[in-house]
Amino acid sequence: MGKLSRVSVWAMLLVMVLGAAACGSNGDDEPASTAEPTTDTGSPPGGVSLDGGLGLNLNVGGGSASGLPGCADPNDDECPLPLVMDLDGEIAAGGVSLRYPDRYFDAAPGEGDVLFTITPSENNKFAERAVFEAHFAESVEAALAALTEPETVEWTAGALSGMIGVARDETQDPPVNTTVGAFALEDGRAVVLTLTTTGKYGWDLWSQVYASMLDTLAVSAP
Repeated sequence: MGKLSRVSVWAMLLVMVLGAAACGSNGDDEPASTAEPTTDTGSPPGGVSLDGGLGLNLNVGGGSASGLPGCADPNDDECPLPLVMDLDGEIAAGGVSLRYPDRYFDAAPGEGDVLFTITPSENNKFAERAVFEAHFAESVEAALAALTEPETVEWTAGALSGMIGVARDETQDPPVNTTVGAFALEDGRAVVLTLTTTGKYGWDLWSQVYASMLDTLAVSAP
């Protein structure tokens, strides 16, 4: 009986192993599909690209951050996905208001022409740094003129229409990406939100947060 019982147990184990192998196949001798991580997507992306490996995929004419890629090279294991953060803080100065991730950034009034500055807080441990600044410019064109040979795309921020320009400075270590979003006002001026990011993947990491913040940008009547 002991020997027969052992044979029965081994037979049952063999049936279980074969059954599990069958469940791992889709019937065509191909591995069962595995769910891929997904991000929230919205309006169809347009395309903007920069030399030096920086890739953008901004939504032309859209104010949503959805559709932004994590990096220029999806096969690069070091490239981070764009961050999605709760905009749980708000700052207003000079008639301009904006929401931002209060958990990871500190907001303070700016100096000179700068309305306010949003900088990484102690909770922000990311190696790629991001600093946001808001100011007024004489025009959208004047704001973008501060960049050297930028890649540009049309964009809407809340109820405002304008342009985003991005330039990458490879001469600095780590590299510095400067993003200027300039949006026309009725008086001909432009309200500008500048994002300065550092590191090889600075823009890739913080682009989603920047575009989401632009959705909350508002300017009150003087």
